[in-house]
Amino acid sequence: MAALYLQVSIVSQALIFVTRSRSWSFLDRPGLLLVVAFIIAQLIATLIAVYGNWGFAGISGIGWGWAGVIWLYSIITYVPLDLFKFAIRYILSGNAWNSMMDSRVAFTTKKDYGKEEREAQWALAQRTLHGLQTGPHTMFMDSKKNFSELSEIAEQAKRRAEIARLRELRTLKGHVESVVRLKGMDIDTIQQAYTV
Repeated sequence: MAALYLQVSIVSQALIFVTRSRSWSFLDRPGLLLVVAFIIAQLIATLIAVYGNWGFAGISGIGWGWAGVIWLYSIITYVPLDLFKFAIRYILSGNAWNSMMDSRVAFTTKKDYGKEEREAQWALAQRTLHGLQTGPHTMFMDSKKNFSELSEIAEQAKRRAEIARLRELRTLKGHVESVVRLKGMDIDTIQQAYTV
């Protein structure tokens, strides 16, 4: 009983360090009072487990050897608690379920879980966003027969987006247009002669 008492005491109080942090528990430094309270409580719990001989509670001392083994076991089982915390937080956020249901990843027999189809949908969205024609390509989305052409369109759209991004970053005209768009101004009212 003393071994069980010590293990429950250690893990239940160490769980405070896991639940109080948003990231890894050993990277977030807890307050000094919390650490002191943990150390004092665990020192008392270890002394009770090692030396306690209380017949009315069914506790008999386990000795320092077993106390060391229990401390080692508790430290080893403390490490995955952060992983459980991250997994449970992700599951409870709804993102895991929504992702699984939206992309139907768990229920598909498609190659690469439908990667080509998702790329084609992305390319179609990019073409629509940039005002390009989408008429004949929507036929491929409906029939779902020929995704290689749509994959090629996706690659072309990625290249065009990268070129537009570089143009915006590297040219004076692109930089001016970007700043004007960010400030919500009308570019037609601004003089179009860019000189240095």
